[in-house]
Amino acid sequence: MSNIVGILGGSFDPPHVGHMAMARAAKDTLGLDKVLLMPAPRPPHKEAEDLSSWEDRLKMVELACEGVDGVEVSRHELKTTGASYTVDMLQKYRELSDDTVYFIMGADSLRDLPGWHNPEKILEFVTIVVFPRDDVAPVLEVQGDASVVVFETPSIDVSSSDIRKNCRQGVSIESMVPGAVLEYILDNSLYTR
Repeated sequence: MSNIVGILGGSFDPPHVGHMAMARAAKDTLGLDKVLLMPAPRPPHKEAEDLSSWEDRLKMVELACEGVDGVEVSRHELKTTGASYTVDMLQKYRELSDDTVYFIMGADSLRDLPGWHNPEKILEFVTIVVFPRDDVAPVLEVQGDASVVVFETPSIDVSSSDIRKNCRQGVSIESMVPGAVLEYILDNSLYTR
């Protein structure tokens, strides 16, 4: 039986309230059966030494998803060896399932899409769902047939890099991450250096 599934991928270092707002809004508005948060073990655009461990990032995503109906963590990318390219993940997902897939991202990711590995192929696999970010226009600059859904709200004005910076500077991140994720960050002294 096929489902209508949203996929929200990323390094999730850490997952924040913006990620969860996008997941819930896409699920509810588009009538998705579920949204899968897929942490990338080895994002190609990030240096390994700049990332928290895979185990820490996966645990934080699990905590963020707890109690959120229809939003769950996927370990699909755990089987990936080498860099975690979105196009490869989507192709493997498509081989394993006949689900209709909506790929969820912020306008900043849409802006960066031309620099991703084989972006034209990504457009063949999914409907792109874009959420606004401050000062970033939701413009698709990749050639090819594309199906794109653009949301006007919620505007995602929080970023994982801002959260890490605040932690290093001793600034509260309480409003930026789900409560269980905040506890995990504090208990494990993440992002303090």
